[in-house]
Amino acid sequence: MIDAPVRTVSDVIAEFLACKPSDEAVLTYFIPPYLQARVEFLLVQNREDELTAEEELELDIFVRADDLMSMLKLKTRLRLRNYNE
Repeated sequence: MIDAPVRTVSDVIAEFLACKPSDEAVLTYFIPPYLQARVEFLLVQNREDELTAEEELELDIFVRADDLMSMLKLKTRLRLRNYNE
C-alpha cells in the first residue's frame, strides 16, 4: 500500500494563494482543522520540552507560515481601508 503524500502547511497555503483568493477569503482564511490539530499538538509538546529536532523544525515552519498569513491579512486590511477612504 502506498501512503498518500502529507500536505504540509506550506503546501496548503501555497495552494490557497495560487487560487488568487479574494480579499474576503484572505481575511477569513484559517488552516484546515487537521493542521490546526497538529500545531496544537506541537505546541503542547514544546511546552513540555518534548519536541524532537524534526518536530522543532515543523513547529518553526508553522510559526513562519502564521507570520506570513498575519502580515498578508494586515496588508490586505490596510489596503482596503486606504481604498475606502
